[in-house]
Amino acid sequence: MNKVALAAALAILLLFTYLTGYRPAYAFSYALILLFVVAWVWPRVAIRGISLSRRLDPGTPTVGEPYEEVIEVRRVGWVPAPWVEIRDLGQIPDYQPGRVISVGGELVSWKSRGVYRRRGWMSFGPTLINVREPFGLFNQELKTGNRNTVLVYPRVRPIPDLMTPSAQQVGSTQVLGAWADYPPDTSGVRDYVTGDSFGRIHWPLSMRHARLMSKTFEQPLTTDLWILLDLDRNVHSGEGEESTVEYAISLAASMASQVHSRGRQVGLIANDSRGTFLEPHRAVRQDRIILDYLAVATADGRTPLTQTLAWDRIRRLPRRAIAVITPSADEEWVRHRLLPRRHELRRSRPEPHLRPRPGCGPLRRAQGRRLRAPHEDSRCNPHRLAPARGFSSGPVRVCPAALCGPPRWCSC
Repeated sequence: MNKVALAAALAILLLFTYLTGYRPAYAFSYALILLFVVAWVWPRVAIRGISLSRRLDPGTPTVGEPYEEVIEVRRVGWVPAPWVEIRDLGQIPDYQPGRVISVGGELVSWKSRGVYRRRGWMSFGPTLINVREPFGLFNQELKTGNRNTVLVYPRVRPIPDLMTPSAQQVGSTQVLGAWADYPPDTSGVRDYVTGDSFGRIHWPLSMRHARLMSKTFEQPLTTDLWILLDLDRNVHSGEGEESTVEYAISLAASMASQVHSRGRQVGLIANDSRGTFLEPHRAVRQDRIILDYLAVATADGRTPLTQTLAWDRIRRLPRRAIAVITPSADEEWVRHRLLPRRHELRRSRPEPHLRPRPGCGPLRRAQGRRLRAPHEDSRCNPHRLAPARGFSSGPVRVCPAALCGPPRWCSC
């Protein structure tokens, strides 16, 4: 508006000067024209000498952790920049580190702090630099493309101990599958050593090298705990941090971290749109792979928990424990997948971090006693699970489908 008013005044002044031939009017008109030219050139020259940098220590942040970003602005050149606006164009909610500063010949820096409010990839940047000349008539903008991208992991909460000493194992049911059904894997060959059995000799290589060669073996990598995460879009509700999918993913991350911290193997299965199946690996840290997946996981699946193809594969695994995380109150997955195998059912939920949603009934807890599934008779006498080798205490817990509120964990 200032530019329009000044341009209109200058046009009227030039017309008056032309009609009257008044000399002071000529001088005043030339001064205004020069002011327009200087005001237009100033920000375009000044912005070329301004440089901006943003520094952030990414680390391995989780939801709820604070962060600190350092922003530095420096000017190079002879044209001053008395009015510089720094504006962040990132999509981080409730975070705006920009400010208006005056940049002289010295470095201008400040710190901006915030808290990670959501998981996934977060981008700090790009940044918009807006330079204005002292008269306030013209400005020049520059968008910098430098970004700091950080992967924010789900919140890891303390949960009840899932892995207990093997001396406390109980159970009498025969374990399905034997180690003989899963023979060792051949990992390489070596020279024959006296005492090696004939079955260990690699005959084709022995013929090729003209000397006896023996095979080397390693035990197949097994999983102590499988986490089955329900990411069916039809069973989740809520938004933001209070949504059931965020509770479920946070619980899965907490369980994976706890099991891996005890030196055990953990795998993850999710019924998302891709049918994720993460098995343990000898060469990489499986907990990091699981956390990387959970950081960007979304409830975009269309397959119900009862139709998850992973069930058939899980049943063939030796000595497995399964933790099912779901907000669903549907009883079908319990009836079809767990009860036919005559497992003892126990109800459990991590406390005190998961809060039930309003309108949910009371949640009965298993305090050393067996709870009935909704359709079980009180006189039933189901068998107990034989625990996985090296861990578990008491019958393995299974979550009945009648639960409501935030997701809960169970194993079968």
